[in-house]
Amino acid sequence: MEDKIKNLLKQNNGIITTKQIEGIGISRVHIKQFIESGIIERVEKGIYIARDMIEDEFYIFQMKNNNAIFSYNTAMYFHGETERTPHEIDVTVYSGYNTQRFPKNIRVHYVKKENLNLGVITLETPYGFNVKAYNLERIVCDILKGRNIGIDKEQTNKFIRNVLKNKKVDISKIYKYARELKCVKQLEAVMEWII
Repeated sequence: MEDKIKNLLKQNNGIITTKQIEGIGISRVHIKQFIESGIIERVEKGIYIARDMIEDEFYIFQMKNNNAIFSYNTAMYFHGETERTPHEIDVTVYSGYNTQRFPKNIRVHYVKKENLNLGVITLETPYGFNVKAYNLERIVCDILKGRNIGIDKEQTNKFIRNVLKNKKVDISKIYKYARELKCVKQLEAVMEWII
């Protein structure tokens, strides 16, 4: 049984769930034994990591909350567009999504359900795990649409100036997103100021 768990950990980059354990024919009853023998460690309800692994809070959070997309400062961080490690993790969910079980360090932003996946891409966390986050174009539009959201204004101005001036964004894509998110006027004002 130990070999089965070790192989499962290897296949899943050191993170496994109760459902995956049961999927290889091991009963929940044995999970406690694996914890006691030091093979795995419980990090959240139903989520376990290899004992020698560093916990990736971004990846584990998104495993539990598949509809939460990393956004704003956190997405900028994953893109390498800010030097600051975020103290609060920014995520965007659709309006009405239950966020009561989110940890205190999560700053939640809400959008219409139809706009949630606009600009979603896969990015790597600092620990090498793939998570869903917004692309640069979407981050710019989100910032322009919601200036009063507790985000560092100096940092966001620097980010917008950098990605637009250095042509890191697709202009046609950013205008498409701006139309969807209803922030074309804000985008045009910024484009005039930068260009």
